[in-house]
Amino acid sequence: MNIVLIGYRGCGKTTIGKKLAHQLWKTFVDVDEQTCKRFGIDSIARIWELHGEPAWRQQEIEVTRELMARDDQVIGLGGGTLMQPDARQAVEQAAHAKRIYLYCEPEELFRRVSQDPNSCDTRPNLTPLGGGLEEIKTVLAQRDPVYRQVADAIFDVTHVSPDEAVRYLIAKYL
Repeated sequence: MNIVLIGYRGCGKTTIGKKLAHQLWKTFVDVDEQTCKRFGIDSIARIWELHGEPAWRQQEIEVTRELMARDDQVIGLGGGTLMQPDARQAVEQAAHAKRIYLYCEPEELFRRVSQDPNSCDTRPNLTPLGGGLEEIKTVLAQRDPVYRQVADAIFDVTHVSPDEAVRYLIAKYL
């Protein structure tokens, strides 16, 4: 069975995903990281600058399809992955998958993203709002209904440490 972690940038998909994979003896795979490898560049912002967002999204869809066809993984989706209809379909139709939305309040997402020195350097702004709290609120308002529609379970990680999240996810959902 695959465990697919869904959520906005900063919710903990990678941190929780790696710890969860370790506890469950599974492989952790990050869609953003795998998509970056396709371009040979480790910065999404740089890929968007050189190749454009559409090229990124097409590779992201292909990576998502490939990962959903495999088994026994913990998969961290990119924050925008499910906004691509073909990627969303691959996730929704994946056999033997548990899809978990790691919900987090916008203010906490902003705090986490702001404290991550790599985020500003490697992740593009998603709106003309420039990457701040208002951008998070705007983009999350668009994505949250899709995340909820695709998810088999929703877990609020706003005030939970990664270790607590892993323990809870294993006990409650796996």
